[in-house]
Amino acid sequence: MDVLVALVTTGRIGRVRVGMSLSEAEELLGPGRPHPAIVLFGSRASGYPYRWGDLALSVSDGRVDSVALEPSEAIGRDEFLEALRRSGTSFEPYPELTFDGQAAFRAGAGAVLLFSYRRVAEGFGTAGYYLVRARV
Repeated sequence: MDVLVALVTTGRIGRVRVGMSLSEAEELLGPGRPHPAIVLFGSRASGYPYRWGDLALSVSDGRVDSVALEPSEAIGRDEFLEALRRSGTSFEPYPELTFDGQAAFRAGAGAVLLFSYRRVAEGFGTAGYYLVRARV
């Protein structure tokens, strides 16, 4: 939760940030797992992510253009928004990406938060909106 709040608030995860080169990111994190389009097209594939577990860095022209976290553990919308309130981070609904079973918010350092509706039958203990991705 703290790492997610830091990303949303500052736009960074430790020293990982938008604008750094892919080589700088790999110096910090080790080699990433490239998206299949990168493997297939090499440097011509722009805007696709490299992954390190829950962390994804989209890269265009050798530079990180977005940092995203996709939590592997369920984080409820209300729980996460309350953590943002406690940190003093402002947020607002993002109607352009809110539809059907998805709720979106813009927060802090320009982060976009996506929450997807999950049912008990899908393995969630309580039906509701759960954080799918936080991206800056």
